[in-house]
Formats: sequence, structure tokens, C-alpha cells
Amino acid sequence: MTKKFYQNTIFFLGLTVAVGLLQSYFFVQIGASLPTLPSFANFFLAANLISFLSTGFLLRYLYKQPYQVAFWTGLFAFSTALLRATLLYCTLVPLTRAFERYYLPVLFLDIGASLIYAGSLVVSRTGRNSWLKGAGLVYFILSGSTLALLIWSIRTHMTPGNPTLISIQQWLSFAGNIPPLLLIGHFWQKQSQIHSPIPQSAIATWPDMLIDAARLLGVAALLFLGVPLFSEGIRARYPSKEALQLTRIFEARTFINSRGDTLSYRLLKPSGYDSTRNYPLVISLHGGAGCGTDNIRQLANWEVQQLAEPENRKKYPAFVLVPQCPLGSSWGGLPNVAARDTVVFELMRTLEHEFSIDTTRRYVAGGSLGGYGTWHFIGAHPGVFAAALPFCGGGNPTLANHMVDVAIWAFHGDNDKNVPVEGSRNVVKAIQKAGGHPRYTEFKGIGHDLRPGLATTPGLFDWLFAQKRKKSQ
Repeated sequence: MTKKFYQNTIFFLGLTVAVGLLQSYFFVQIGASLPTLPSFANFFLAANLISFLSTGFLLRYLYKQPYQVAFWTGLFAFSTALLRATLLYCTLVPLTRAFERYYLPVLFLDIGASLIYAGSLVVSRTGRNSWLKGAGLVYFILSGSTLALLIWSIRTHMTPGNPTLISIQQWLSFAGNIPPLLLIGHFWQKQSQIHSPIPQSAIATWPDMLIDAARLLGVAALLFLGVPLFSEGIRARYPSKEALQLTRIFEARTFINSRGDTLSYRLLKPSGYDSTRNYPLVISLHGGAGCGTDNIRQLANWEVQQLAEPENRKKYPAFVLVPQCPLGSSWGGLPNVAARDTVVFELMRTLEHEFSIDTTRRYVAGGSLGGYGTWHFIGAHPGVFAAALPFCGGGNPTLANHMVDVAIWAFHGDNDKNVPVEGSRNVVKAIQKAGGHPRYTEFKGIGHDLRPGLATTPGLFDWLFAQKRKKSQ
């Protein structure tokens, strides 16, 4: 092996460590909501490409030595890691959600392959080298810990947003940078043992040019993809300016049910509330960016901001309920994620005993995570709502029969990269087939942020507040 080969290997391993440390830092700062940030998918792709490139150099070294056992087990681990990363990337973008059900089995396969590879670094010929053996031992401990954590979380039905789970994952994320650091130590030692200078060729070969290009692209990816993710992460940590402004008129409250479940929420009462009158109730379900425990960030919802406008409060006097979903949970409609719909309905019943609320004019609205929740609320809880406004969400077509008597106006952008537009199209078609008459507006050329399209949609709230169930449920 040449000195230049070792230097290239050190460079890409170092870049892998830099990307890994950056991603670990983001994970600590942002938490479980990190994958929901718009720029994370591109950063994830670049990080894995850099990691796979450094793994390619390592595998070439193992093959040439020859460390055949470590090479073949490493090649198997590389293949499973590539498959897992591909499935996860397809979910993040999403290119397709058809492969979601395969992710958990592939994850177990990948961890198993990693354990075998790590063990081979320890017990095969590579174990004679302290650097490689140390990398194998640390890698084995990390893979074993990841496997134990995964089994524990499944057996205890732990949600992805569980604080204990997140804390352990954050430590493992930082510790995952130790093996490549040990490998850097090994290759640094190898290249220092070669005293002959690197030959300077007048004409660069195409492999050298490709590697130089990969170096440049790797550094550029780290800078140009890391900076937007960092900016989004900072914004995600703090409530938006619009949400903070609305805290002046939305009362902060906490609901605790008989089982001790706690739900933070904000409540806007009708202007000039008169207990002798009955008022509509609008439940606004926030998207992923609203998750947390601050009881503020969920107020950034489009419909919340619109209904809080003075002219709309006067024109559409209503109670506006804005609950906050903790990290790692949902409003329902998402597989393998704990749903908070039951406690929201218990809160709704409690408010209806406290205030004069017209039970024939209950409305639910929400976008993204809240869009899934809106479809879930009317599908899994029939006979409750008079109308629904699901924005860029996805519903369950098998529950279409439960939605036929609900007035629905659904919205989606045909260029949505976060939630496939088929999520709205399929459930709307199913409701129509079941005999319902939902309204559906699909904005051309608009992505996940529907505000530009909604701003030019007249009569939306006139339509919503005109809806009424025939009888109270």
C-alpha cells in the first residue's frame, strides 16, 4: 500500500469523524425531532456517502493485507449498512413508504452483521494489531449496546421520544466516533513507516482525479449541508415569533386525566364570551415542529394564527383548542408511534362541561403530523365532528365508511416531499367510493408548506363554520 493511499484513508476517516460529531451535536441540541427538519435528509445522505467511501478504503486495505476474515465480514456489514441507510433515506425524503415495514428486520440484520464484523477484527489476524483490535472491541460494545437498547425499547413499548431512550442514543451517537479515530491512529502509524516521498506525476491519473474530487465534494457537503441544518436546528429549539405573540391571548392550561396522563394546551375563548350562548369548538392539531413541552410552539399553526386575527375572532366567535403533543408521540394515524388522541377527547369533554360549547359544531384541523391526526380523529372517532380540515396529511382508506357524514375539505401540494400527496388522494377516493362527498384542493407546484395556496383560497372559514351535525353526539 502506498503512502498516498494511507493519507487518503486518513482524510476520509477524519471527514467521517467530523460529520459524525456534527450530527451527534445536532442530535443533542435538537433531540428526537432532528429527522423531521427539512434539510436533514440531504445531510443524512451526504454523511452516509462519506462514511461508505471511508469504509471502501478500509475494505481495500483489509483485502490487500490480506485480512480475509475481516474483509468478508466487513463487506457483509457494509452491504447491510447500505441497505438500512437506503430504506431510511426513502422514508425521510420520502421517495416511497412501501419499504417502511422492512426497516426493523433490516436494522436487526445490520446490527448482527456489525457484531460479526467487530468480532472478526478482534479474533482474526487483525487482532494482532492493537489499533484494529481496539476499534473492533469498541465497535462490538457499541453494536451490542444498540441491540440491547433496541430490544429493551420494543419489549417495554418505549416511544421514540422517551427521554431515557434519547439520552442513551445521544451517548451512543458520540461514542460511535471512537472506532474511526482508532483506525486513523492505525493508518497514521502505517503511513509514517513509509519514508519514501510520494511520487509526483506530471499527468494525474483518473483515479487520483476522482479521489481529489471526492475530497472536495466531501468538505463542501459538510459545509453547505451542515450550515442549513444547524440554522434549522436553532430555529426548532425555540418557539417562533408568531407563536410567542399569540401567548398573549391564548390561555396556557394543563389537563390531567384520571390515569395521570398530562396534556399541555392553549385555549382561546370567544371575544365577549357569553355563557348563555353556545359556541363552536375548533381543535387545531400541530405538525411535528410543534411537539414538545413548552406549551407555546404549537401556536404556530396556520389556522390558529388566522382564527386569532381580530376580524376573524369577531366574525367567527369560537373556542380554539390547541393541544401540544410530546416528542415521540402523535395524534394518531402513524404506525408504531404512540397516539395522544384519547386524552384530547377526554379534554374536549371536560371543556364542554366547563364552557358553553355547541356539540353539533365541533371542528378539527391540522397539517402534516396534525393532518394525519385530523384524518385519524374523524376516522377512528365517528359521530363527533361536524367538519374537518386536513392539511398535507394522510388518512386510512379502510376507515372511509366512518367519514362519509363529516364535511371534509382536504388540502395538499402536489410537490410535497415530506408527506406523499397520495396520502390525501387515496383516502378522498375511498370516501367518495363509500358515498361521501369530501372537498379536495390540490395546489400545483406547492410543497409541504401550504400557506401560499391557503392564502389565496377564499371562503374557507365561511365554509367551516357553516357546518353542523344534525344532532348532538
